[in-house]
Amino acid sequence: MHIKKVLKKSIHEILTNINIPKEYTHHIKISSKSKIGHYQINGIMNVCKILHYDIKILSQKIILSMKNHIIYKKIKYSNPGFINIFLHSQWLSENIEKIIYSHRLGIIKEKKKKNIIIDYSSPNMAKEMHVGHLRSTILGDVMARTLEFLGHHVIRINHIGDWGLQFGMLIAFLNTKYKKYENMNLSLKNLEKIYQKSKKLYEKSKIFQEEVNQCLIKLHQNDNIYINIWKKIIQTTIQANQKIYNLLNVTLKNKHIFGESFYIKLLPKMILDLKNKNIAKKKDGNTIIYLKHIKNKHGQPMGVIIQKKNNIFLYTTIDLACLKYRIEKLHADKIIYYTDIRQKQHFTQILSIAKQAKYIPKNFPLEHHTFGMILNKENKPFKTRNGQLIKLYELIKEAIERSKKIIKSKNPNLKKNKILHLAKIIGISAIKYFDLSKNRKKNYIFDWDNMLSFHGNTALYIQYTYTRIQSIIKKSKFSPQKIYNPVILTTDIEINLSIQLLQFVEIIKKIKKNGTPHILCLYLFKLSSLFSIFYEKYSINHAKKINIQKSRLKLSFLVAKTIKLGLKLLGIYTIKCM
Repeated sequence: MHIKKVLKKSIHEILTNINIPKEYTHHIKISSKSKIGHYQINGIMNVCKILHYDIKILSQKIILSMKNHIIYKKIKYSNPGFINIFLHSQWLSENIEKIIYSHRLGIIKEKKKKNIIIDYSSPNMAKEMHVGHLRSTILGDVMARTLEFLGHHVIRINHIGDWGLQFGMLIAFLNTKYKKYENMNLSLKNLEKIYQKSKKLYEKSKIFQEEVNQCLIKLHQNDNIYINIWKKIIQTTIQANQKIYNLLNVTLKNKHIFGESFYIKLLPKMILDLKNKNIAKKKDGNTIIYLKHIKNKHGQPMGVIIQKKNNIFLYTTIDLACLKYRIEKLHADKIIYYTDIRQKQHFTQILSIAKQAKYIPKNFPLEHHTFGMILNKENKPFKTRNGQLIKLYELIKEAIERSKKIIKSKNPNLKKNKILHLAKIIGISAIKYFDLSKNRKKNYIFDWDNMLSFHGNTALYIQYTYTRIQSIIKKSKFSPQKIYNPVILTTDIEINLSIQLLQFVEIIKKIKKNGTPHILCLYLFKLSSLFSIFYEKYSINHAKKINIQKSRLKLSFLVAKTIKLGLKLLGIYTIKCM
């Protein structure tokens, strides 16, 4: 049930019936931000200006026609040209009945199924995932879940940098310092330390630089010994990262990994094609593409190197081949990238080259969903006291430990294994929800106290509302699934709750359109807040009339179902008790 669409259709039919030309009906908007009613009709003033109508006369005509519809209980005009709508409780009740026992809450899959690629997470190889990887990972995952829920075929891609200089450095250092490294139990923590040491050595030793170059040559030649250690480095990283994904309840698996090494074999042919099309040109031994529509600081077309004179390919070249492959071989109808704002110019360049080379269809929907940084309370990047990036696993571990203390303080007699189980769900849901509740386009300040609070727009508040409803259902003498009486909406708060429940589909569609899961978090917070008011003000299981008891139990049941589905789309588990 999409209330806005239903209202829009109804209003446009009314406008046609009172002889408003169709080309002007688009000026009429439906807003849910009415201070007086449930919804508001805006834009009448614009139509009146164009057609030279009297605003009050036209408004009265619309109101008169609306009175014949079962949707509306009351319609009020307010200056300077707004119509405020109050929805009929009977109409709301009928629509609540349509969705209450649907596992999809009445949300129909979209008719046009599309192949949508979502490129997200993309952690570094030979390094532990850090807090900077959190946003791309969970934002992309919400989008993947949402689009799948709406019926699309989602191709998840975890694009990893598994080729290039860093691997030459790692292997050369292992060769130099650890003669029997083939049999070493290389943990990711050790690999990261080795990489840092190799980087320092590379910066000051020309001998080591030559050893690195030799290692890179061996890798390019597919030398078995070097390829095996390269594979071991990749596998060690992937296994450690998968543990993080599993903890975070992220849907990425090994099968979703596409490394840069996959595209290397495609590059020579693509570069030849770019040269043949007179897009790529040689200059000082380098192969360069000049972008006509993107200027450098001197106001001249920006030059992008795609192959250096020593035949080394660049990051841009690989990403261009990657884009070409996704459209030609994976048959993508749409591609969404999740990277931070610093990558904006990079993607603009790739898109420009792809259009010049006709690798991408005209008006192809390629979206770059950027996001802000995670900051500390001093508005600086969120790091450890000694300035190191905070490891994602350490952050998760701390969230679980803090959650344990909260659970113990509220349930001192709870068994250890139960505490740990709850702490994992609460701690991880707190981290994810705190991030997802913020507008992805903006920076936000990381705050443990706010994150683990039972008040405000937090995971704990939403989880608490859900557990409260489970307790109500458990204590009731009725099973909500076996109540066949219709929902009766007798109070304003029940009507407002019903409207909020029916607006769920609108929120899901907005996430699909804008990739902004914070609106779902805000929706769940409003729904939970409305339920709390309802719970505090009115009795559910002890209402005087049995039919009211049943009705309120059904409404509570639907609130819980909506919270559960909303949290599921956010990749968050629910708990039955707290």
